[in-house]
Amino acid sequence: MEPQTHDHTSVEAAGQPEVTSPEGQLSRRRFLGLSVSAGAVAAVAAGASHFKMPSHSTGTSTKRASTSTKRASINILDDNTNDVWLNGGIDQFEKQTGIKVASYEQMSFEELVIKLPILFGSHSSSYDVVDTWAAWTAAYGSAGWLQQLSTSDIPADLLPGPRDAVTWGGMVFGVPKYASVETMFYNKPLFEKAGLDPDKPPTNWVELATMAAAMKNPPIYGYVSDEGNTEGAYQAFLRALLCCGGEMWDSNYNVRFNSPAGVNALTHLADLFLVQKVADPASLSIMNSIDLNPIFADGTAAIMFDWPYGYAAARAKMSAKDIGNAIIPGITVRSASIDGSAGFAINAFSTEKSAALEWLRFAASPYAQRRIVLEEGWLPVTSSLLHEPDLVAALPVITTYGEQTKYVIKRYGAPWYDQVCEGYVGTNVVKAVLGQLSPKAALDQAASVSQPVIDTFVKSMKLK
Repeated sequence: MEPQTHDHTSVEAAGQPEVTSPEGQLSRRRFLGLSVSAGAVAAVAAGASHFKMPSHSTGTSTKRASTSTKRASINILDDNTNDVWLNGGIDQFEKQTGIKVASYEQMSFEELVIKLPILFGSHSSSYDVVDTWAAWTAAYGSAGWLQQLSTSDIPADLLPGPRDAVTWGGMVFGVPKYASVETMFYNKPLFEKAGLDPDKPPTNWVELATMAAAMKNPPIYGYVSDEGNTEGAYQAFLRALLCCGGEMWDSNYNVRFNSPAGVNALTHLADLFLVQKVADPASLSIMNSIDLNPIFADGTAAIMFDWPYGYAAARAKMSAKDIGNAIIPGITVRSASIDGSAGFAINAFSTEKSAALEWLRFAASPYAQRRIVLEEGWLPVTSSLLHEPDLVAALPVITTYGEQTKYVIKRYGAPWYDQVCEGYVGTNVVKAVLGQLSPKAALDQAASVSQPVIDTFVKSMKLK
């Protein structure tokens, strides 16, 4: 989450609604891996946490305050990703429900990292609704700080990716406000130049490597990714792991990422750099996924896996007909992807839970979701909007997203996300991609230090 800005890159298809790229706010997508740190094992259960701080700028809060009212009222603490709530969304909610939004406050990700543990640790009811994503849902939900929802509280047609962001241990602790799922983007002119069919992108990693090799002509590379930090490396590995049908851990929280499926996944990932050598070497220094966009749009990379704003960013320089979009190619399964969605949750200490639930439902309503897509370029959280003609016209990646939802989409958010996923796993993935450790040695080493950390969390939080 970046500070509230309005210098978005705009994209306008002829005769279609403008979709603005949330690019100025998107280091949140890169820093989604910031969660409870190693020192928080006992603290989360006890009601206090210590968080790792991201390295980007802090920013300021944005507030909307109302006068007191006798009607039911709620206070909302949000990140600064979406403008729609400030730009008429709150007014529509109040008109539709009769519930007053006494205050709506937006904070940068860094501010929320500090604010939320204090809020929950003091059992404060000052905010009724709070921002959440996969790792926070797991950490705060398992600590008893978020209100668990029933099946009837969430949309019946909620899609699996955004649902994952508000679910932990089979329990739902929120409702998604937008979806962000990775798909594959490819440069059709580069395909044609290499003699490849621009309407037949790779469907598996063998084809990915072969096609990328055909298009490699430095400074042009067939593939580019953002593995310049451990969070990006973890995401790249998780994507490949899911494409091998693997899992990070099983239902009893036993580490599984170093299974044969995990070794196969990391081998395929490392081979793009070390064996086939089709990946842009710059991938290992790119710190933020938004930095992939100019490389792709400038035509120096043919294929990338990116979040939905990849389309809007590419349209800043490319014609829509030149942007290919398809589901992620699989390795041993047809496809899989990773999730970066976010949502709203109810503070367990709120005294206005019923009214707060109405806000959660409103955020996932067709009215709010249409605006999220048309005005901000995020994906809808419900299947009912996947085929709306005006939404597809404004954001064509929705069609691919609908296809991608047929396959596994996960993030493995957990109370130990920061130390295990971003830390141990991400660090050793980098070592394997650099050729410093074999894929098996890298994952076995990460597993040996990850399992004790997970076990400590599981015991402290009584997860078994």
